[in-house]
Amino acid sequence: MKKILEHIKATRNIGIIAHIDAGKTTVSERILYYTHKIHRMGEVHTGNTTMDFMPEEQERGITITAASTHCEWKEYAINLIDTPGHVDFTIEVERSLRVLDGAVGIFCAVGGVEPQSETVWRQSENLHIPKIAFINKLDRIGADFENVLLSMQTRLQTKPLVLQIPLGQGQEFSALADLLTLQKMEFSEEDQGETIIYTPLEGDELVEAEIWRDKLLEEIAELDDTFLEKYFNKTYTIEDIKQSIRTITIAKLATPTLMGSALKNSGIQPLLDAVCDYLPSPLEAKPLKSEEFNPDAIKALVFKVILENNYRFSFVRIYNGTLKESSTLYNINLKKHERIDRIYKLHADYREMVKEAYAGDLVGIIGMKTVQTGHTLSNDTNLAPYEDFTKFQPVISLTFEPKNSVEAETLATALARYCLEDPTLVVNSEEGFCLVSGMGELHLSILAERIEREYKIKPRVGNPQVILKESINNVDPIQATYRFERELGDKLHQGHVEISLEKRERGQGNKIFISEEARDIIQKQKTNTKEDTIQSVEEYCASILESGYNNGLALTDVQFNLINIMETDNTTLVGVQNALHFALEQAYCQASVITLYPIMKLEITVPEDNLGATMNLLNTCKAKVEQLFEKQDLKCIVALAPMQELFGFATNLRSSTQGRANLTMQFFHYDTI
Repeated sequence: MKKILEHIKATRNIGIIAHIDAGKTTVSERILYYTHKIHRMGEVHTGNTTMDFMPEEQERGITITAASTHCEWKEYAINLIDTPGHVDFTIEVERSLRVLDGAVGIFCAVGGVEPQSETVWRQSENLHIPKIAFINKLDRIGADFENVLLSMQTRLQTKPLVLQIPLGQGQEFSALADLLTLQKMEFSEEDQGETIIYTPLEGDELVEAEIWRDKLLEEIAELDDTFLEKYFNKTYTIEDIKQSIRTITIAKLATPTLMGSALKNSGIQPLLDAVCDYLPSPLEAKPLKSEEFNPDAIKALVFKVILENNYRFSFVRIYNGTLKESSTLYNINLKKHERIDRIYKLHADYREMVKEAYAGDLVGIIGMKTVQTGHTLSNDTNLAPYEDFTKFQPVISLTFEPKNSVEAETLATALARYCLEDPTLVVNSEEGFCLVSGMGELHLSILAERIEREYKIKPRVGNPQVILKESINNVDPIQATYRFERELGDKLHQGHVEISLEKRERGQGNKIFISEEARDIIQKQKTNTKEDTIQSVEEYCASILESGYNNGLALTDVQFNLINIMETDNTTLVGVQNALHFALEQAYCQASVITLYPIMKLEITVPEDNLGATMNLLNTCKAKVEQLFEKQDLKCIVALAPMQELFGFATNLRSSTQGRANLTMQFFHYDTI
């Protein structure tokens, strides 16, 4: 027991999160090199990095799937996940963040806090994940770490605790100043930065570092009452400072901020020290910190599933207990037992088999035949599952048409596999073709590439189709009643319901409300437990809103109120659900229905010389410019535009600006045009 607790205390589960091209994979590669997990550093631009092992990642120079690995630094074990930066792969970021205890946010010293940085930071905030920041690419022309600090405060609403400052920026970047020890850190070029040369700061460098150090200590004292008294009495040590920073970080009161240049092999070892010193162990993180550790009480979450040779390989985070090979666990979501054949430690596409794993570990499992992403495993059949995290709505569709019947079977097999691995993919099979929906053009483009590469078929891919939705525009609630009565089998099913439909603010989604009177009647049904019966009605109401009535378009931004159920001796759950379906259809027919289109948020940075061409292009796409401001020497445009007007926009933007514009596009919400 003591040995297991020590192992958990010395474990760090971290993710690398950031905007695309901020340097996440380059930082991950250096971490693996300096922890001696690999012996040669790969580079993104040459397509030979450890974490980007898929051919599509190597060709495009971007991360598509979240890759997991483990390494050791000093006396700590680090489980590391490198997440994608592109918005089309949001599910990869989400399910990675759900199983991490801490994160490292990477920011480009030139670009600062970019749109996808903001998105993934917000995702991590929703999951209450403590973070540290790393300002990368200080060697690039235009680097300005103070501007990054300012954008962290304004765009992320976080307080950066600056632990280092650069000595020189851009081409003059040469070393880092450690504000805790007031030492200069130079990273040797002779051994790719593995040797760090420490020397005392002197002259102007010392004066500047002392100014930043005084500011750091004041901020720590403001945030930590324990340190405040030592600060006033000047009795603190470096260990006291570190302990306070750790307390502040885990409480999410501020973000320790380090810096360097991963490409120039500078600043990675201090970043590793900070991960171990300031981010929480599994015992200090949710949800284990709200539970008492028990080696015999197993609870784990499946955060990813892939198919390999017709076997399911499950990526699992263990939250409590000890997991052993050749054991059996209970799948709480499916209410059935699953057998664990083998357990693996993960290192990108390489795996190391182990006999057992402990709370806090991220492992791979072979053997579970029906498990899916988001399922909870335990050895206790009475526990509640963890909250599902796979509910993402696709916004774009493509048709995949096989060339013959043999290819049709192969295509069906391929799509079934990819839908299991990626919950954001949705497939509707029609006669002669499949309609595949996903998170964006890049998402579906890479899917088509994988089908061709891995299954040796090339189905005809149709033009993109935007997924539309509907809502209502009525000022007053729409009332409807319906009485359902039908004999099914040898039983009479009745349901007499009164409902109303109300519009909600745009982007708020649907809400199901069941009155207390209706709840009392539903709870009398003996088909299930009290909680499950209410939940089944709520889920049914949500599903009929999603199914829609006009061309199958889902209803969104509405509140569905179940006001009352007129009870009889033959009222049943089946009768009530059918009555709800027809009552909603009646309300829909009375409603003022409006069509909603997916609206994308664009952020474009472009030189002033190309501003006119960019604005003209936005006008042709029916874009609405929300903001226009300067960002260093560039113009930054924030605009909203309907997705169906943006097909090919990125290509046209590159052509009209000679490739000088930088574009980020992400889904914003559904709205009218």
